[in-house]
Amino acid sequence: MAIASISEQGLKGKKGPNVYYSVEGITYVRQYVRPDHSKPSELQLAGWSKFKVANRFAGPLREAFNLGFINYRKGMRSPAKVGLGLLLKKAFRDGLPEPDPALVQISAGSLTGMENGKVDRSDGQHVLVQWDNNTGTGNAAGRDRVSLLLYDVLHQKAFFMAEGNPRSAGQQEFHVPYAEKHLGNLHVYAFFTFKNPVNQNHQVSDSTYLGLI
Repeated sequence: MAIASISEQGLKGKKGPNVYYSVEGITYVRQYVRPDHSKPSELQLAGWSKFKVANRFAGPLREAFNLGFINYRKGMRSPAKVGLGLLLKKAFRDGLPEPDPALVQISAGSLTGMENGKVDRSDGQHVLVQWDNNTGTGNAAGRDRVSLLLYDVLHQKAFFMAEGNPRSAGQQEFHVPYAEKHLGNLHVYAFFTFKNPVNQNHQVSDSTYLGLI
C-alpha cells in the first residue's frame, strides 16, 4: 500500500489491477489480490470465525474507540481498527468462542489511570462510578476528565459518556436509558483524558474494567 500518484488522487474502489482508498483526504493504492477461499484450512476457518465474532462485539464500541485510541490514528489505521485489533489479540481466552468482557481494552495511553474504581446502582435509572482522587500520582491531574462506557453484550447496546466529571470529583453518575432492559447486563469501563486547549491534542489513560452492574 502506498500513497497514490497525483494523477490518481481522488480515485476510489477497484480500478483495473489496483484498489484505491481515501483516508483524511489522501488517496492510497494497493494491488488487488483475489482471495482463494476454495479450500480453506481449519486454521483459516477458525480465524474467520474469530474475526466475525470480534467484529460483531466491537461494532457498538466505535464511539468509545474513537476517543480511547484517538492518538493511534495514522494513515489507514483508524481508532476503531486499533480497538478491534486489541480485542482479537487480548480478549479471547484459550478455547472460548466469545471475548471475555473483562479483558476488553477500550483506550490506551500514558496518562495515569483510575485508582480503586467501583460501580454501583444509585437508583433504578442511574449507575454511580466512584474512584480515588489520585491527583499527583504519575502525571494525573485534577483537571483530567472521566469517560465511561456501559456495554450490554447480550443486547449489543453500548452507552458512552465522553469527558464527563474531572478526576478531582471522585465520582460520575450515568443515566441508563431503558434501564429495566439493560441493568444486570452492563459491563462498565472507565478511562481519563486531558484535551490540551492550545493544540487540541489528547492525553489518554489505559481503560479500567469495573465489572458487571
